[in-house]
Amino acid sequence: IEPVNVDMGGVLFRVSKITLMDNSSYFESLLSDRWKIDDKDSDGESSDAVFVDQDPKAFEVLLNYMRCGMVYLPRDEPYLCRKTLMLAEYLGVHGFLVTVKAITMKNVSRRDDYLTDEASEAAQFDVRFGSLRAAVNDGLLPTCYFPPGDSLKIRVSDRVFHASKSILVQKSEYFSRLLTSNPVDYWREEYVSGENPDVMEVALQMLSSPNSAFTTMTEKFHGVEGRSVKFRHFYVQAILTWLDKLGLPADFRDNCVQTITHTFNA
Repeated sequence: IEPVNVDMGGVLFRVSKITLMDNSSYFESLLSDRWKIDDKDSDGESSDAVFVDQDPKAFEVLLNYMRCGMVYLPRDEPYLCRKTLMLAEYLGVHGFLVTVKAITMKNVSRRDDYLTDEASEAAQFDVRFGSLRAAVNDGLLPTCYFPPGDSLKIRVSDRVFHASKSILVQKSEYFSRLLTSNPVDYWREEYVSGENPDVMEVALQMLSSPNSAFTTMTEKFHGVEGRSVKFRHFYVQAILTWLDKLGLPADFRDNCVQTITHTFNA
């Protein structure tokens, strides 16, 4: 195996020539027959180093892929991820980019598996999002390469609620628009609302567990404020208004209204 010294931004890497040429169109061209070994060291090996003025940490990530074929991006270092993606494009590490694009396309479409194969998924990515640089600049990458969490933290006044994104998108047009208008939106972790926290609590429970909403409203009506018919009316009206804003399916909304009305009259 013929070794090659690669000076990447001042850091020296010793890599086999075949590893570089098999995985990078840049190095395939650079190390082709035009590349000559002239100077030898005491061991009879080349003392020259191929210099590339790029980030060594990003190259290290790509080198791991070249050596073992596993695509990895450090999720807790988004800046390094972006530099790695751009360096992969510069060096023509196409296999790495095809996998990244395919996984991103699958995640954005919220699918568990590819519809076809990696190459086709990557092609769909290019059609939908354009160039890699555009995807990076728009924040799509590296964010959407990583699987999104399902929990959304909803902050209302001094209270915090946690809800399932999949349920919110499935049952509410309002949250569906909020979380899917832009692909990156589904990766958001927090939403701040100006609604009444008591109303938000019941509305969210209606989406995930109507029985819990029934219990919450019953407890509220049995409290000091709940003894007032005027308060009950205001509270129920506020919940109904928010349910309309959520854009629920007609049959599901009707069930929610029945539950609220039954609780109000209990």
